[in-house]
Amino acid sequence: MIEILSPAGRVGVRPAELAPGPGVLTGRRIAVLDNGKPHAGFVMATIARLIAERAGASLAVEAVKTSAALPMEPDVAERLRGAADVVLTGSADCGSCTAWSVHDTVELERLGLPTVLLATRAFADLARDVCALHGLAGARVMTVRGPLGGSPDSELVAMAEAGAEQALRLWTES
Repeated sequence: MIEILSPAGRVGVRPAELAPGPGVLTGRRIAVLDNGKPHAGFVMATIARLIAERAGASLAVEAVKTSAALPMEPDVAERLRGAADVVLTGSADCGSCTAWSVHDTVELERLGLPTVLLATRAFADLARDVCALHGLAGARVMTVRGPLGGSPDSELVAMAEAGAEQALRLWTES
């Protein structure tokens, strides 16, 4: 008899809950946590600026991780916790960066920061599935068409414009 084991086991998963969304973003501080993937920071900062202009919020922090293949550093988490009311993180647009962006999303939600995870269309379902595996079913995952790397600025701006409405809705309706 052959036994097949799933690599997506649930050993030791701590349940997580979404931090309550703020309802409105007027006067709120938005942070961006960039995993360093090509163009991710540009798209997320553009989304944050568009939302800040529309909602009367401010872009408070733009932090960049050391590596997309590692979790955010503890000092970055504390900096975000102290300086932001909501966080936009990502990008989920490859295998390891999706896993670690999800990890960061879950940790930020556990810190009480409503977090939206930027995913490209090709990796959005994986991001949602990995969020659920980490105990955060129903995570705030926004989708842009992608790819981020290699896209010209005009396409990146179009992705950000489309993504801004999604992120705003995810923060204010959850």
